[in-house]
Amino acid sequence: MGPVIALLIAIAAIAIVATRHAIPPFLTLTGGALLFALLTGMGESAVTAFTGGAGVLFALLGIPVYCGSVIAKFLKQDGGAERIVEDIGQVAHRPVSAAGLAGYLLSIPMMCCITPFIVLTPVLAGIRRKLHCTTSLYYAAACGSVISFVFLYPLPVTYAITNSLKQGDFNAGSYLQAALPLSLFALIIMVYLAGRYHACSTGSQEGEEIAPGSRRQAWIPVILPVACLAAGHLVAPLSILANINIALLTGLCGAILVSPAASRIPALESGTKHAGIIIFDLCGAGGLGAVIAAEGGIAAALPSLTTILPAILIPFVIAALFQAAQGSRVVSAVITASLLAGTEITSAVAAVPLILMTAAGCMMFSFFTDPFFWLIRRTTGDSVQDVFMRYTVPLLCAGTLIAAITYTVFG
Repeated sequence: MGPVIALLIAIAAIAIVATRHAIPPFLTLTGGALLFALLTGMGESAVTAFTGGAGVLFALLGIPVYCGSVIAKFLKQDGGAERIVEDIGQVAHRPVSAAGLAGYLLSIPMMCCITPFIVLTPVLAGIRRKLHCTTSLYYAAACGSVISFVFLYPLPVTYAITNSLKQGDFNAGSYLQAALPLSLFALIIMVYLAGRYHACSTGSQEGEEIAPGSRRQAWIPVILPVACLAAGHLVAPLSILANINIALLTGLCGAILVSPAASRIPALESGTKHAGIIIFDLCGAGGLGAVIAAEGGIAAALPSLTTILPAILIPFVIAALFQAAQGSRVVSAVITASLLAGTEITSAVAAVPLILMTAAGCMMFSFFTDPFFWLIRRTTGDSVQDVFMRYTVPLLCAGTLIAAITYTVFG
């Protein structure tokens, strides 16, 4: 069977299983890779490709994801999340703006977009009880965490793209000069859209709330990784700090040192379990991408798309299709980059627009196959239509807007 048809069948199978059955992404992605290999007649080489791809993803993101998961547990149990939201609220003034900015910031040390939302949920619930706010707080936090997770380097999406493409003209500073203002612009727009549904009025506080922790416990695990990355890129003798593994390990060590002794073992154990689930899902993505790339037929066919689309739009379209099929942004990024690596498209499009377009594609079509979609629905209690309009549509608009700006500037 032709590789394109085989890939479409595999994607459809993954989408159906992910939507209708409660099966972990690692198993659906592994099954999709096996199905693709059987349909294309790859044989045992598919197993070698899958394990190799999974190993590469583990080496790439295993330590950062572990550190981010444990940091999240420290912030959740020691009142750090409450303190961060309270401090941001003193600057942002509007609760919906504070929620969006908190989600945006917490994705950086946690190396995930869903984990910050889980950590912030009880905090936002307390704010809602106190001020009688709508569920817009949840949507602002969710969209904020997705934006930074997708566009900022070296978070998993862009980190996986750059390591898969290995383009020699990539420069982290140049990329962030373009990505940071674009992501903040998208954040402002989505917080504004969330605010249209927002209403708060002062009232009596109901229910039990967690007291905010100390600023030291809250901010040190968040600031240390960012400070290490900045110092590593700006000061040549400290270049080792620019390594994401070192930066996140530093943040984790900071979280351990400033936390009460009684919190350390529970946070480490709980964070390790949470990290294991995420890491295995990422390994499944790496394995699937490696199998598709090893088959070779899809990658060979990609340059022909330039007769239909400008080369700069191809990463956007491919990433959007995979995002619609299986819901994971990292999976979409890994597979897209794996397919593009070594093709004429990577030489025709510079590193910055190529990464921005791939990341923008990962923002598209975040609905039924996206586990975050269902988590938001369970948290808010809103209808599927409401979640679609207030989560899926804003992300789609942001992805389209950033793709349009990138095309206008670099196309």
